[in-house]
Amino acid sequence: MKLCFRIISCVALIFVAISAASADDWRIFGIHGTVQMTPKGGNQITLSNDKSLMMTVSVGSTIRVKGKGKLVLVSLKSRQAFEIGDDSTALVDPDIIRAQSGSVNTRAGISLPSGKDGKMGGIVMRGTGNRRSCLNALSLKNTAILAVTPELRWENRCNGLSRVNLTLLSDEGIVHSAENISGSSYRMPENVLKVGNRYLWMVDGGASFDMTSGVFIVAGGRERDAVLQRMKDVESATNPEERLAYIYFLSDSGFSEMAHEEGKRLRAAFPDASALGELP
Repeated sequence: MKLCFRIISCVALIFVAISAASADDWRIFGIHGTVQMTPKGGNQITLSNDKSLMMTVSVGSTIRVKGKGKLVLVSLKSRQAFEIGDDSTALVDPDIIRAQSGSVNTRAGISLPSGKDGKMGGIVMRGTGNRRSCLNALSLKNTAILAVTPELRWENRCNGLSRVNLTLLSDEGIVHSAENISGSSYRMPENVLKVGNRYLWMVDGGASFDMTSGVFIVAGGRERDAVLQRMKDVESATNPEERLAYIYFLSDSGFSEMAHEEGKRLRAAFPDASALGELP
């Protein structure tokens, strides 16, 4: 067993995973023009980006695009995207969007990556049962990152604890430490983290207090290149479907904290779209 796991033998390690989307889970990723939807057995409603982004569309619904416009629907089951085009009517089936009139096409560039949401299995540290558990890691936790000088953040609610010690470990052992930190964050210095490596960091308040920890990976290789390219592509994107697809791409690639930040920005842009609260 490697050194880092001998050092943390006092804690239990568990793997966590985010469950896959439920079957037939169609979501609205983008609305352009006038679009109306009639759920099976329900009343017709008018859709808009302001209120309908990420809304679930049930199987059996009929969707009509009136005049010039389009609707982008994504299956979180098959990870395919479909675009209902100008002056078209379509029926939502379990695995496909069927044109009743006009056109329905697979939307290139919006289809989501295959695999479960948040496929990166993170290691979570659990304390030893100390009742004075008052330290809590906030970031970085169970995520991949691009930066090599990231900021680690934690919460300190410990009465009588003004300073903590930080330890950073890789699979090979301790690679960095900092003592007597008075704040609740720490910026990693240069030339410590290496691209492609996994790290575990711990903040320890001493024998009378619990510890807290997080795990992160500094992405490298093709994964890093893919994220950097998608970042570049989405910088000028104005369509919500491209931004939503980017969020799921980040989540599926293990960049959970980046996905969360992108989700916050999208929710701020469309505050009345309540279904955006279900983003990864």
